[in-house]
Amino acid sequence: MMARRILSVSRFRSILLASLLGSGLSFLGLPGLNSSVLGQDPLDMNEAERMLDIDVVELRDQLVFGLRTFQPAQQQFIDLVIQKVESKEISRAMVNVVFVWARKRNPKVPYPYFEIVLRLLAERKGVVLPATNSIVIAQ
Repeated sequence: MMARRILSVSRFRSILLASLLGSGLSFLGLPGLNSSVLGQDPLDMNEAERMLDIDVVELRDQLVFGLRTFQPAQQQFIDLVIQKVESKEISRAMVNVVFVWARKRNPKVPYPYFEIVLRLLAERKGVVLPATNSIVIAQ
């Protein structure tokens, strides 16, 4: 009888764990927490650091084509970001993380999300990116 109860408790725990991991733990208010994060080794590289090892395209091409920039002001902002990365004021890993996030957030128009979040993160690191008129907000 006791062995059967332990088995059912362990089965309940495994079902509960699978359902929590499947839902991404959204009820905890942790939007980015999913099974890949929970199973990540603390010494393992994250997605942005792995992207540094893959030099498939230049950073400018990645940002211009991946973010679908078409206005000159947007491309000037991209040039400024590349300049800051080359001078090591901001890391390429941070740019890669924001790039991937912006493309997941809005695959059709990722640029505004990229610029806004990159400005916020750069500001936290003490790097001020000059204001541009590259984000058009429809009214």
